[in-house]
Amino acid sequence: MFRREVDIWFGFSHPHVVRLFGACHVGRPFFVCEYATNGTLVSYLGKNPDELWAKLHEAALGVQYLHARGVVHGDLKGNNIVVGIDMKAKVTDFGLSSVMDSEDKTLVTGAWNWVAPELLDTNQGPNLASDVYSLGMCIVEALRVVEAVKSGKESSRCLPWRVADRAAMKYHATRGKLPGRPSICEDSQWELVERMCVLDPASRIKISTVVDELAKLTSCATTTSANGLAGTSCSNTVEWELVVEVIDTARMPLADFQDDVAQPDAVVPLYGSLWERLGQVQQRIDGQHSDACRAAFSSLVADADTSTKKLRDRTRSLISLAETTMRCYALDRALTKFCEAHFIE
Repeated sequence: MFRREVDIWFGFSHPHVVRLFGACHVGRPFFVCEYATNGTLVSYLGKNPDELWAKLHEAALGVQYLHARGVVHGDLKGNNIVVGIDMKAKVTDFGLSSVMDSEDKTLVTGAWNWVAPELLDTNQGPNLASDVYSLGMCIVEALRVVEAVKSGKESSRCLPWRVADRAAMKYHATRGKLPGRPSICEDSQWELVERMCVLDPASRIKISTVVDELAKLTSCATTTSANGLAGTSCSNTVEWELVVEVIDTARMPLADFQDDVAQPDAVVPLYGSLWERLGQVQQRIDGQHSDACRAAFSSLVADADTSTKKLRDRTRSLISLAETTMRCYALDRALTKFCEAHFIE
């Protein structure tokens, strides 16, 4: 196991993954790695509760780096996420990590509070989907730490399930139940945990979606904190009932631009294609999709509407053309990620 951990860990180079500088197997094996001067995520949040979402986002970036290289961490928990001297959260402890498609699959860790239900009491090894579940439990753990800090309670032992009873955790987890929702957790935050911890591994969102969602929560937390508006929404959105109307209305000025032969514009067809896709996706969203799905799509429509309205106001410079083109491509990528996250084909 020592040699395997060295082989996996030594090739990593990422700001949100602890660096390994060397290792020695003589006598008692040991590693020489980057020193996390600011302790574990749990201890750090105990002193810096307002950085909850920023640190979780950074940790997710580290996990995304691993998954992009076909590496499963296998033991994600609050104490295996640390904060370095550069104040960045980093994942560490790769003793249970494995390479996807490898025959050498490590058995599940004993950290039952974070283990995906499909791995409990089985010989199945961790995988990418189980990492996402464990990271979801890390979010619950972090919320409990911040909850304890804000209520003046001890924050060093805030388990996701609140108990160490293995039988009780297994009973609830294998039936698709989640730990109790922390009192400070907002609806959008808990909805992310639910999507990460779905009982069926195939239905869990991918780490790329987790990173995107945590980035939004980080941005929202930063904005509301700066404005003193905690608990308010900071997203650009439209009411779901008005989405169809907004889509239809947005297409009208695009038609006018297309007819303006005096000022041909290559950007206009790009926005036309974007609105065509938005219309198609809207028709595929039905009663089986969650309120959070509708809210996310409404936000996308609002952003696209804002960008489309700016087409008429911009100057005709090359810089302006590049900016509006990149905005359209960014919206198109966001729509693709939305469809992947909510399993819309």
